Amino acid sequence: MCFRRATCNTLAFVWLVIGASGLQGRSLAERKDSDHRTHSLDDKYSFICYALHDIGNIELSITNIGIIGTQSVYDCITGRWIEAGCVYPKGSHVQYLYDGALWIGAVVGQDTLVSVGTGGWSAAWEFRPDMPPFGGIQHRSIIGPDGGDPEAVSEQDLICQYSDTLTEGVPADFFNFRPHIPLHVEMTQRSYAWSYAYAEDFVIFDFGIYNMSDNILNDVYIGLYIDGDVGIGDGITSDDLCGFLTHVASPFGCGFVDTINAAWIADNDGDPIDGEWVAPPRRTPIGGLEGSARHVTGVSILQAPAENLKHSFNWWISNQDPALDFGPRQKGNVRDFRTGGLGTPEGDINKYYVLSNNEFDYDQAFTANISPFDERWLYPNQEHAADWADGFDTRYLLSYGAFTVYPGQTLPLTFAYVAGENFHNNVNNLDNLPDDPIAYYANLDFSDLALNSMWARWIYDNPGVDTDGDGYFGEYRVCIYDSALTDTGWIVTAADTQWYRGDGIPDFRGAAPPPAPEIWVSSLVDGLHVRFNGHRSETEKDIFSGIADFEGYRVYFGRDNRRESLALVASYDRENYDKYFWNNHRVPNPGWELRDIPFTLDSLRCLYGRGVDPCNDSTFNPLAYTPGDPYTHPPFDDSLFYFVAHDYNTYMPGVNTPIRKRYPDAPDPRGVPADSLTPEYYTEDGYLKYYEYEYTIENLLPTVSYWINVTAFDFGSPRSNLDALETSMTLGAIEAYPYNSQAEAAGTTDEVYVYPNPYRIDSDYRARGFEGRMQEDRPDYRVRAIHFTNLPPKCTIRIHSLDGDLVRELQHDVDPSDPTSHDHEWDLITRNTQMIVTGLYYWSVESPDGRVQMGKLVILM
Repeated sequence: MCFRRATCNTLAFVWLVIGASGLQGRSLAERKDSDHRTHSLDDKYSFICYALHDIGNIELSITNIGIIGTQSVYDCITGRWIEAGCVYPKGSHVQYLYDGALWIGAVVGQDTLVSVGTGGWSAAWEFRPDMPPFGGIQHRSIIGPDGGDPEAVSEQDLICQYSDTLTEGVPADFFNFRPHIPLHVEMTQRSYAWSYAYAEDFVIFDFGIYNMSDNILNDVYIGLYIDGDVGIGDGITSDDLCGFLTHVASPFGCGFVDTINAAWIADNDGDPIDGEWVAPPRRTPIGGLEGSARHVTGVSILQAPAENLKHSFNWWISNQDPALDFGPRQKGNVRDFRTGGLGTPEGDINKYYVLSNNEFDYDQAFTANISPFDERWLYPNQEHAADWADGFDTRYLLSYGAFTVYPGQTLPLTFAYVAGENFHNNVNNLDNLPDDPIAYYANLDFSDLALNSMWARWIYDNPGVDTDGDGYFGEYRVCIYDSALTDTGWIVTAADTQWYRGDGIPDFRGAAPPPAPEIWVSSLVDGLHVRFNGHRSETEKDIFSGIADFEGYRVYFGRDNRRESLALVASYDRENYDKYFWNNHRVPNPGWELRDIPFTLDSLRCLYGRGVDPCNDSTFNPLAYTPGDPYTHPPFDDSLFYFVAHDYNTYMPGVNTPIRKRYPDAPDPRGVPADSLTPEYYTEDGYLKYYEYEYTIENLLPTVSYWINVTAFDFGSPRSNLDALETSMTLGAIEAYPYNSQAEAAGTTDEVYVYPNPYRIDSDYRARGFEGRMQEDRPDYRVRAIHFTNLPPKCTIRIHSLDGDLVRELQHDVDPSDPTSHDHEWDLITRNTQMIVTGLYYWSVESPDGRVQMGKLVILM
């Protein structure tokens, strides 16, 4: 592993994208009319849109104004509240990004111009979207009926366009005291996210930067600005640390080193509480949240290194006190920002200097170790160096150039915003700073950040895949395990090959699990019934292997749809076995290895059964062979194998798994032409009976909601070091309420009832799990809830005081097939937006047929 330190003079290349043919040109006539590219002050906020990537294990918000990461806004696509710029892991409420932005600077004629999304004290949204229909954020997905949107790249594509042509309402340039002068560039931003296990911790951004002016943009530099503010709750802005990771030891082994080139930012110590990691966050006695921020996020520029590019990594601390406003500076390359500080670059001239200074800063933790005699770096102010070295309000800029972009040309840029788990592992590690940053780094774990960065690169450009058909498949490396001396010299007798880089042509694809099954959930008395159909799950082929690699299903169940809340309650998988063989040639550590996909029992019998007809050797039991008593393959007695069940081998529905076939005698449609499938093959709603399954969950409370999901998983690819892939546990989860058994016993399943009744504020419903699930960031008074259940799918609920005054009217209108259609939650807020007070109230429920039900409700606040 290598990080940036003051004594490190070697500079690794930055991975970046300039496309297969460099800059891409297109006719100006191909662009939309110029009136779509202009903005006025009236348009300043009209078409700004925010959206959230949340399909994986990382929640990352994007905008159509050149900013990555924003908070306390609503998603313009889903309507969901966006809590923070980046939350990781998903649902944890722990922030890892305050905001980030694209910076682009160029020399135009004799002028130096920069446009940014944000950054610094005065920069204010210098990019704006076009007017509809051009300027909104589009959503696409490969998930959906018939394989999803044919134009989609990932499970969650977000696409938008914006430009820097707005001049009104933008703060004047700090350095030149003039209005903002745009470069006249238009940005096409595409971002992609996946839920797959190997791809759930990053989002890939693909930009096209188009010169729509009549001017040549000279010496163009592009940068990504990141301000972390890592943590949860108050006081999280002043203890961040950042740095740059160049390479790590390859997980492939054999002494190989993987180039990572990722800028990173993290909390300085992971925020342990009372000497322990706290995850997920917990509520404090005063109603807030507290928790640890052990993880790390970073930016990795993708693709192969280009020739003759300058690249820079600059970090700085922004502070309105000039003495604290600091960033590393190389001797002989110092610029006066005219702010009194060395950190925050204000104005186009200063921003362009940081974009283009070809400076790679030492990691922040080494600030207090810079010697006054250092030949390269300015000596930091010793009054504050220790404070800067152990964490502060830090941000960084990763940039590269220079390019020349002619009118009508597009400059591509692709990068990944990546997260890594368990970066901090020692609760006392901060004790090593500022004096001993080497010891501090010895307790940091970059492995997950590095692995996720590698996977982002491999999805962008698949190793070993000749995308354009020119015969070049990328680059590979060979690990030699053993060799032998012959008459002609040394020859390799045992080796393995790994493709680690693609052919330079973007692919934007990765191995995927089988499609998730279709799921239906219906309410039972004190229970829930789950039906699912896996026709696509069991028959679709993997895009890389070309085989149907379906292995099984898993049923998950919980009180909310966060991953940590969902428990595995049932599984079904095919009967098959993994074969491990003894690799004696793996030097220096011989051992057992798994290389092949699982074998069926029949195939193992044919391979290793005994007798004249080994395929019918019913005595062959693969589980009889263990590492201590392996199978010896005659006549090669040095070939040793043992076998284990792949997954659980719960392959008999209703026997060794509670998942049952809905139609156990349904005809098998496999191999039957589609036009020969008669009605007996299909359910009433048009699904093939052969792939129908069901599962029942019993003994549930009717007074709370539950979440259910069914996933599909494959058997993995051992030769590609790829574990079994499973569809998302949370994506597509269904919320449902059971029916009340007391109402059933009384013969009143259609009569509305209310719970809790009475509602008592001293009953601590939240601590008991009845209120505020998945709303830990909200105070108690904002999560209170009373439920009306046994409702008709469409009705009007009214709550009145004893005097007959209307307190609140609620409209309930839910599809009857939705398992939540018989329940409605009231937040105890009146129609005057005030919290309800103690008292006796009447409620009524009126259905469209005119039927009215009434009852009493007691509230004790």
